Amino acid sequence: MSNLIQRLEITAHPQLEKSLGYRGDSRWVAWRWEPDIDQLISSDGKTVGTGNNMAWLVFLQHDLVDPALQEYNLGEGDRYWLLLDTATRNLYVGEGKTVQSLLEQPESLALLACLDGGNADRQTAETWQQTLSQLTATPVVSHLTKAIPFGIAAALIGALGIGTGLWVVPAVQQKLAEKTAFISPISSTANCGIDGSEDFSAYIGSSSGNKELHLIGVYEANADHKNRNYLSKSAIEIKVERRNKPIILALSAYEPVQWNITTEPGAVIEKIIVNGYHNQTVSGVSGIPIEEYSYEETGNYIGDFIYKWDATAESSNTSSLGTKLEQINRTSLTSFQGCYRGTSFTIK
Repeated sequence: MSNLIQRLEITAHPQLEKSLGYRGDSRWVAWRWEPDIDQLISSDGKTVGTGNNMAWLVFLQHDLVDPALQEYNLGEGDRYWLLLDTATRNLYVGEGKTVQSLLEQPESLALLACLDGGNADRQTAETWQQTLSQLTATPVVSHLTKAIPFGIAAALIGALGIGTGLWVVPAVQQKLAEKTAFISPISSTANCGIDGSEDFSAYIGSSSGNKELHLIGVYEANADHKNRNYLSKSAIEIKVERRNKPIILALSAYEPVQWNITTEPGAVIEKIIVNGYHNQTVSGVSGIPIEEYSYEETGNYIGDFIYKWDATAESSNTSSLGTKLEQINRTSLTSFQGCYRGTSFTIK
């Protein structure tokens, strides 16, 4: 098994996805806890929805599940996600970036299922049925059902495989709407601009902290390297419209680039980081700390000069640019935009 994602030595109960509030029909579905809104979230690569918080708690605290998942802290953090193959009933756990990437690439999931097929050393669905039936007798569930109104207790019973209702109060729905708003920092019209390389690539991550980290990466801004005015013409326009939280803006290029930045009223850039092999310059802003890491100017650089997102590489390579930026700033990467040759980008 890849060290990017681990298959658990337990097999999912036939009603697990329904128990956790998923009503879709995709073969693969993942769950994660969103601490900002105290809500279980499900995703199948096409849709995102709320899950059943109480059923999630019951699931994680069960004697068969807790030993396998305890180290991943699935009940409090969003770093790791639980992934289910509804066809084989295999359960996996992996970092959010990896699981999200898999959900967006069905061929990778098909390979994963193929590699893990035929393992007979699994707990049977009948055993799960028996243990799940015994679950309501455990102290934690007994305590929970006594501490909540009858209507919610009935919803909990439904979540354990009997009912089909989704237990989500309006306040949570509103919080979810606010939360999901953050996952669209990239303009629908985003491209690499005139004379760009037309190979736009993007990644959208999470925003669970008190600030956001946005990365824009290119190889170059101008293809005419022989022109004496190359640097003056090698400009990229960056427009920052985002007002959700203070932003750390990271800009990366191999060739020299003049980064021209404009901000909309209300947008706050806390810091700008530039990473390059050749000299990088920034204009259009004042009073904002700028940290430059360019080999030509400073003798070092942070990481590779990525212009196309590769979630697998970012997850597995501790020296990669995205990983290094997260470590330096102690903030998860909120978004990436890039292409080989770019001229304009917007953080919406």
